[in-house]
Amino acid sequence: MPNTVAIPSAVPGALPGLIDVQGDLVLAALCVGQFRAPCQIEADRLFVQADEALVQALRALGLTLQAANLDSFTPAPLFAPDPGFAAREARRHAHIHVSRQHDDEALDENEAPGANA
Repeated sequence: MPNTVAIPSAVPGALPGLIDVQGDLVLAALCVGQFRAPCQIEADRLFVQADEALVQALRALGLTLQAANLDSFTPAPLFAPDPGFAAREARRHAHIHVSRQHDDEALDENEAPGANA
């Protein structure tokens, strides 16, 4: 099977689980991001520190996987907001919509206020 890989743990100097991923890199990056795995991005491949579950997911996507042995592994920063981010943003953007009739828009005797009045 061409896309099978044993998770390397006995490669001297290598981080456990470091794999070389090739193929559809956008698909691979989305998958790696779901697992929040450390990933070094190159033009033609990703180097990922993966556990067995991530390896199986990447394999299921038909990506080419092989053991990687790098001199240095520099993963991209994770772009995840801190836990309080959503609450702060909700408070910052909170506002109230009020519907009222303007003085110059007096109602005719036969007009009733609409649902938004």
